[in-house]
Amino acid sequence: MTNVIKLGESSTDSFKLRLQVSKLLGYDNSLNDHYVTVNQTSGEVSETFKKLSKRYDLKHYSYYVSYNPNTRVSLNDYVDTITILINSKQLKERYFEGITRKNINIIYKEIIKLGIIDCSFSAFLNGQITDVDFKKDFRLELDEYKEVIKACEIMTKESSSRDKGYRPFKAKDNYGIEWSIRTTSKYLTNPFLKIYSKDLELMTPTDKGGANDFYNEYLQGFNISNLKRIETTVKNKKHFESLNLGVKTNSLADLLNLSQESMNKILSVSVNAHLSSRIKARTFTDKTNMTPDKRLILNSILGYTTELNWSIPKIESLLLNGIENASTKSKKKKLINELYNDYISNTDYDFKRSKINSFFDEIGWF
Repeated sequence: MTNVIKLGESSTDSFKLRLQVSKLLGYDNSLNDHYVTVNQTSGEVSETFKKLSKRYDLKHYSYYVSYNPNTRVSLNDYVDTITILINSKQLKERYFEGITRKNINIIYKEIIKLGIIDCSFSAFLNGQITDVDFKKDFRLELDEYKEVIKACEIMTKESSSRDKGYRPFKAKDNYGIEWSIRTTSKYLTNPFLKIYSKDLELMTPTDKGGANDFYNEYLQGFNISNLKRIETTVKNKKHFESLNLGVKTNSLADLLNLSQESMNKILSVSVNAHLSSRIKARTFTDKTNMTPDKRLILNSILGYTTELNWSIPKIESLLLNGIENASTKSKKKKLINELYNDYISNTDYDFKRSKINSFFDEIGWF
């Protein structure tokens, strides 16, 4: 029996959880040797977190944990804290659910069992979170996915800033597009956003940058064919406040209480920060050779049919307007109809266009 992946649902994929040492019953004393600094303004952990933290390795997934001395927790209060990187792989077979109120107890119990920390579940939920990744999964066939990537490239907002714009990537282990960087300080206007091939990542050998060992161990009951993912990062409390989600604190409990509507808004805000106002998908890949004149006419037909829902007679009337020679007009009319019949009507173009537009609707691209 194939397990079900809930497509089109937003959820939390990962975050850093910061706990005050004074509120713990105990912790792994060896963490005292793994110091990582915290930005006293933003509350974010140093970019070298993984490199300097202690790694607890389990079967094809890990916990990264650090000790953070003298961390600012309020205007005038500084305390020692411990930071734990939490991610969906720690859910093992429930990986695709993302981290929710219904499954966070799985991770909590494992952290306690490993002796990383000792604290009540309530104290765990009251910990502060930063660097939160939200995700949503979809299925798109390769040609549809290529059209999505192409549309995103075309519609990315122009900018003279070096750290803005898109970065496409295409390799054996993944294929997609991303904007900004996870460590950006301009997260309010330039948030990190990524669309990528989750299926390729899970099927690529672990020693080549993929996660195939994890897939083979925990996820073989899932159909990952054509599985794609969109992902964005909310950096810290200030970033959450800017999104007007009604979040009073940046506690783990508040994160787990976010509604689908709120998480969808988070993704949508990131998408619209990078992409210009959307027009309906009208790109079309033609593998045959086509002259520039034919391509121009086809693009015009696609534009009028998708944007304005015009009929072919109405399109003919517009495109042929002003052509006086009867023979030329007849040939051009025949060409318009041939292009429409060959590339749009009686093809799967309308179906594919519908799926692509549905994807853009789901990610909240206005």
